[in-house]
Amino acid sequence: MARVAILEDDVRVAKFIADGLKVEAYQVEIFTVINQLIDTLQEQAFDILIMDRLIGKLDAVSWIKTIRSLRPNIKILILSALSGSINRIKGLEVGADDYLEKPFQYHELSLRVKKLVKKETSSPESIINYEDITLELDGQKMQRAGKVIHLSPYEFKLMTIFVKNPQKIHSRTELLDRVWGYNIDTGSNVVDVAIAKLRKKINFASCEPLIISRRGSGYILSNTQAW
Repeated sequence: MARVAILEDDVRVAKFIADGLKVEAYQVEIFTVINQLIDTLQEQAFDILIMDRLIGKLDAVSWIKTIRSLRPNIKILILSALSGSINRIKGLEVGADDYLEKPFQYHELSLRVKKLVKKETSSPESIINYEDITLELDGQKMQRAGKVIHLSPYEFKLMTIFVKNPQKIHSRTELLDRVWGYNIDTGSNVVDVAIAKLRKKINFASCEPLIISRRGSGYILSNTQAW
């Protein structure tokens, strides 16, 4: 069954939601602070995130881009006491999949979660391939030539970008924006370091190197024989 993370600083509300979802056989984990959630997402994948919009004085929507960079396929449902179309639109514009106003009936929440799970499992592009590489987007798993390769969330995001757009040169600025959320080139070598680590994992002796550097341009996923 789907794994659900709940970000809610009101423990009573979090427990109310969690108890209902557990009865429906969901695997549930509760987080009361955003940093705790972010740390866990570095290591674990969830199918659904139910997040209260206001965590203390923090507007949690400001963290959605970070959450997406770690787990691009997670479905996000915002719960909020902030009503009205303007607030709903803002939540959806920053990357949430659904927005439910408080107070709410559990039955409606349950239906919305089921809809998000169905949307996730029915994705026509849940598995993508290039050459001997297979990416399972749902579980963030990778295989090359039948060998399972364990990637960090950032590495998996990079591979997804490359595999979805083979033969295309991706600049460092583009990768900084799409993977780490920086919309300018900060001068950091974070992209080069990440690519170097990724190459070590995916380029083993029996396989053709695939991620190629194009000096002054960026990186491209391509069989070296094509260059």
